[in-house]
Amino acid sequence: MSFGRPDVFGNRNAARIYLGEERLASMHKDGAIARIHVIRDRFSLKQIPIVYYNAKFGAPLQTDEDTLAAWHRKDFHAVTEFQLITYGVMLDETQRAGFERGDWIAVVPAHGDKGQKGPPSQGLVVGTLRTALYAQCVRTSRVLQMARFRANRDADTWTQANAAERDQLENVELATVEAAFTEASNQYGAPEIREEREQEVTTEHIRTAGRADAKVWFGLTPKEIRAQAAAELLCYEQLYGRFSYHEVADRELPVISVLRRGHLRALAVHRITRETARYRVADGLPMGPGTKARLDYGADYDLNLWGCFVLALYGGINPVTLYSEFEPLSDLFDLAAWFGYFARGACDEMSPEIAVTLAACLSTNPGHAVIREDIPHLEKIYSQIYYLTDLLVGEDRLRDLAQQAIASHASVRVPPLYYNTVITSRTKKPDSADAAIDPRFGIGQGEDGINLTVDFTNYPQMVDGEKLLLRRFRPLLW
Repeated sequence: MSFGRPDVFGNRNAARIYLGEERLASMHKDGAIARIHVIRDRFSLKQIPIVYYNAKFGAPLQTDEDTLAAWHRKDFHAVTEFQLITYGVMLDETQRAGFERGDWIAVVPAHGDKGQKGPPSQGLVVGTLRTALYAQCVRTSRVLQMARFRANRDADTWTQANAAERDQLENVELATVEAAFTEASNQYGAPEIREEREQEVTTEHIRTAGRADAKVWFGLTPKEIRAQAAAELLCYEQLYGRFSYHEVADRELPVISVLRRGHLRALAVHRITRETARYRVADGLPMGPGTKARLDYGADYDLNLWGCFVLALYGGINPVTLYSEFEPLSDLFDLAAWFGYFARGACDEMSPEIAVTLAACLSTNPGHAVIREDIPHLEKIYSQIYYLTDLLVGEDRLRDLAQQAIASHASVRVPPLYYNTVITSRTKKPDSADAAIDPRFGIGQGEDGINLTVDFTNYPQMVDGEKLLLRRFRPLLW
């Protein structure tokens, strides 16, 4: 394990590792000069012009137009299309196609571009974190209700199998989720309460106002999330170890806390830059000297290294856009975001840049340098990467795919690992209150098809005409 000063290792090493002569030459093939797609973002989280270029085509070359030279203090970032998403940059179809051909994407904050105003909402950091927060509140509320109901039944086997009673369970953990959702809803104005600010926001709003965000984020409705959580909690022991409600809560609630802190940080920075654009740039004035100090505002919203990893994993953005002190670890956060998107089924390919970081993290010498105080958090991150690798794909399989992406200099498709379990035949729905695992079958794992183990020694074999309910899923409850 290698630890040192944060500036020992270059920023975004993985994105620059494939820059060879053939790649550089392909950028100006047939004498063509790459286009520059300018996105004017008056609410940008960065205060200087940024030029994003496709990592596989090499650094931008100076042109006769001197367009790049005209932007003072410009910053060049070698990225993939996936990394643009984690940085909160939204491209239209033309810009996306151009980027894949080797064009450059220039994000120009209006207050750093001679006062020219531009369209807002190009930076998606705030919106992405809000969607993630709402969706996680919906999911966590379902998970905690299912887990509490199971804990009650484990403690008292005579607990009535009543789904309505289960869905109305209230406790201090659910109240924490409700409070986070309430705070976010009151700031944005959920549809049900926008006109009546005094109306109390309850868990009912999680089922209503958060429904669309849950569908966008997970691809599942709240009802489908409940069914998914039910199946996973039924086979909790085989996936995570002996069932404990408190362990479930201890894993779920910190995610809500981290997302809320990151969201508040992004919102504070967004409002400051918006105010700057509105009251200074609109009059053609440069950014005021006090703005930089104000952008450092929000110590209450600070996250440590582990918190930033969780923010990337569950929030889908690279936290260096909000916490610049961790910029040397940008590639590590991109890997975390990739795991999150892959687990939700929003991404099924691994780029060479992501593969390089993954291979390093799975090696005996990862090579990410941090200050001494962050060493325990970095060790925890490496352990989590091992866990996610084994849970979502399988370590050996993902190692091989990573090496394939590195050797071929091209993205490779990553087949997800599916889990199969048999629900007792007396119920048709895995989220029914009386659902249980069929004891004759163990949980199966496989990329395709059905792979189950059967205990015919201690349990009877199947009988002719017996009907079983098979549940196949990719785990959400990490």
